[in-house]
Amino acid sequence: MRLQWVIAVLVLVVPLVTAAAPDEVLETWDPVQNTSEPYWINTAEFAVSSYNKHEKKNLVFESVVKGKTRYEVTGLYIVLVIKVKDGSLPSANYDVGIRDKYAGPADPLHLIYFRKRPLKFYLDNVQ
Repeated sequence: MRLQWVIAVLVLVVPLVTAAAPDEVLETWDPVQNTSEPYWINTAEFAVSSYNKHEKKNLVFESVVKGKTRYEVTGLYIVLVIKVKDGSLPSANYDVGIRDKYAGPADPLHLIYFRKRPLKFYLDNVQ
């Protein structure tokens, strides 16, 4: 009888503890160590080129500020902060999300989002 109680408690408690685990524990992000590596530069240039083509803009890529990656079933999910120049305006930071389908078709990179980073957000997070 006591064994049945232990099993019953485990069956009820383990799912509750697992469901209460924070998302940060379930998702592991790896920081980009060297933002000047050709892979990151090429990926950022792809993002700017794709955005320019889709939005009919003429942004110019300057540098990769920082980034992080996460492996998913569909490929490598890349989030970068890049510095971009828009004509005569001062350079601005943009957040970009890209999926690299490493086992995918001939065009493995896919731009998920490209958005200007708010100045307040940037200033709040400057070290």
